[in-house]
Amino acid sequence: MFFQVHYGWVTEDCFKFTKQVLGWEEVQLLELEAVRTLVALGWVAAGFLYELGVTLEWPEVRLLARLGGWRERKDRPPGKITITRGLQRLLDHWATDAILRDEIARFGPLPPRIAALLHRPA
Repeated sequence: MFFQVHYGWVTEDCFKFTKQVLGWEEVQLLELEAVRTLVALGWVAAGFLYELGVTLEWPEVRLLARLGGWRERKDRPPGKITITRGLQRLLDHWATDAILRDEIARFGPLPPRIAALLHRPA
């Protein structure tokens, strides 16, 4: 019985973590494929953090860790904050890209200074 209760708690904790980390309210501008990818990466991160069979050997986990500021050291694996930061940076990238595409579609080319900053044609 303890195993079932413990397993249920871990599952609920994983759901709570992914919902909070991914900031579902912020993904409304993303295309469906981007949301699917975000959810998949969220589960990869949750699996790593909650030891559900995911390891640093997975390239997705290693990339999320690097995005979160982790520097590879065998004696110091990334933690929850680092993986969370990596997911947030990825989410910010997708949200920014979606907003920029919408801005271009609605108002035409980006302002020249913003375009130059982003290395995009004006």
